[in-house]
Amino acid sequence: MKLGDFNSLAKAYREAMPYLTIGIQMAAIVVILFFVGKWADEKLSTSPWLLLLGIFLGIGSSFYHFFKTVIEMDKKSSNKNHQK
Repeated sequence: MKLGDFNSLAKAYREAMPYLTIGIQMAAIVVILFFVGKWADEKLSTSPWLLLLGIFLGIGSSFYHFFKTVIEMDKKSSNKNHQK
């Protein structure tokens, strides 16, 4: 492979990386809030209400983060297209 091929491959990975990490970030948010809710339920003896609250907050915040990231990346992409 030529050096130019590696540079274009690296550029493609840099541009795709935010898309590749969205799923991991969404799952991590839900899992973290699940365990926070579970821990709070054990401490306060409110099972399963805080666990469920943690799950729903995790799902909601992960979708918020997903849409926020996609909108920001779309704006960056459209700005690059307008500059060319």
